[in-house]
Amino acid sequence: MLLAELHVHTTYSDGKDNVKRVLTAALDKRIDVIAITDHDCIEGSLEAEKIVLEEHLPIKVITASEITTENGHIIAYGIKKDIESKMSLKETCKEVRKAGGLSFLAHPFDIFRGGTVRLSSFNFVDGVEVLNARSFFNFLAKRYAIKFKKPGIGGSDAHSAEEVGKVLNLLKNSEVNSLLSSIVWSNMTSNCLNYYVL
Repeated sequence: MLLAELHVHTTYSDGKDNVKRVLTAALDKRIDVIAITDHDCIEGSLEAEKIVLEEHLPIKVITASEITTENGHIIAYGIKKDIESKMSLKETCKEVRKAGGLSFLAHPFDIFRGGTVRLSSFNFVDGVEVLNARSFFNFLAKRYAIKFKKPGIGGSDAHSAEEVGKVLNLLKNSEVNSLLSSIVWSNMTSNCLNYYVL
C-alpha cells in the first residue's frame, strides 16, 4: 500500500513554498505519492515530475490541477495539459476525460473556498474530496458522495510545505500508470472512508 497526498498547492498558484520544498517535506514524512494541484495550471506537477526523475527521488507524482469552473472547483488527476478554466463543471469534466484524467469535486459545499453547492455537480465527476483539512463541510461532502455512489478521497489542501501530509490516502497499486485506477479502487472498497489524518 502507498501513502498518497492528493491536494497540494505551490508557488505556481497560491501556495507559500516552491515545488522542491514541497517534495522535500513529502519525503521527510515518508509519503509515497504526491499530486501537486495548483490552481488552473499543471506547471507545478510537471516540475515535480522533472525533479523526481532527475534526482531519482523515491516518490511518485500524479500530474494534477485544481480547476476553476463556473460551478465550483474540481481537481483533475492524470492530465498532461492545462484545461481551460471557467467553463461549466460538466464541460470541464468532459475535457478532463478527453485528456485521460479523472475529475474529483474539491471541498464541495465550502462556499468560502470555491466549492460547488449544486447537487447536480455530483453527477458529472468521477469522485469527491470528502475530507479536506481546511473545510467545515466535510460531513456534507461525505453524505452526498455516498448518496451519488462516488468514491471519496481526502486532501490536505496544503498551501505550505509544513501542511503536506495532514490528510493522506492509502493506494493499492505501485505502478505509476495504475495510480489513477488505484485512487478509485481504494476508496470504492471502503465506501468513502479510506483516508486518515496524521
